Amino acid sequence: DVFSNENMESYREHVLDHMKELWINWRSDLLRYNVKNKNISLQVAYNQKPPNGLDKNDWRWLIKEVYSTDKFKKVSARNSTNRLHYQKELAHRTGSKPFRQVIWKDLGANKGIKPDLVNVFYTTRKKDNSLPNAETTQKYVAQRVFKSKSRDRVVGFGGGIKLKDIKGPQPSREELEVELNTMKKQNQVLESRVEALQAENNDLKGRVGSVEAQMKRFEDMMMNQLNVNLSSSG
Repeated sequence: DVFSNENMESYREHVLDHMKELWINWRSDLLRYNVKNKNISLQVAYNQKPPNGLDKNDWRWLIKEVYSTDKFKKVSARNSTNRLHYQKELAHRTGSKPFRQVIWKDLGANKGIKPDLVNVFYTTRKKDNSLPNAETTQKYVAQRVFKSKSRDRVVGFGGGIKLKDIKGPQPSREELEVELNTMKKQNQVLESRVEALQAENNDLKGRVGSVEAQMKRFEDMMMNQLNVNLSSSG
């Protein structure tokens, strides 16, 4: 839906970061479903038909320029190791679905509802209609009792560091325009002062040059007079 927000530019970096996260998750899913789950090598995948909806050249570019790089392999291996040590009892069960999507669609943020962290915790970790084990249940109960308000990153409704917590209240478009116009006027005043100083400096240089010329003529006249006097005395 089309809407306006006078502070829209303030969300630019957050939106770009979210788009980057979606891009990384999407390309990782392509690798998982079309290479790893099929137990084939990148070379085999390179020569096979690309995934549905993906151009052949784009698929080959991903394999060559992303999946085959040492940096990607190193990060992938590190993430795999981290997942092995992660507590399976507390793992979320939304699969590749981002928490933002859960909050937006499943918890009603698209209808103006702002779910708290307790609801987010329960929804992302439940199995069917209940929590899978005692430890997760204990964590959920603790969340409900103590009403945790901790924030660890910028996410959607109900969690994450908010923009105003970092930068404070953001100025409106009108305030920014007033500030910009004021700065332009100040720049014009400064430019006028610089031009006046340059003109004054040029005038001063002209005066100094004129005085130096007069002094030089006076010195020449004195030297001539001295020479005449010496000649007369001789």
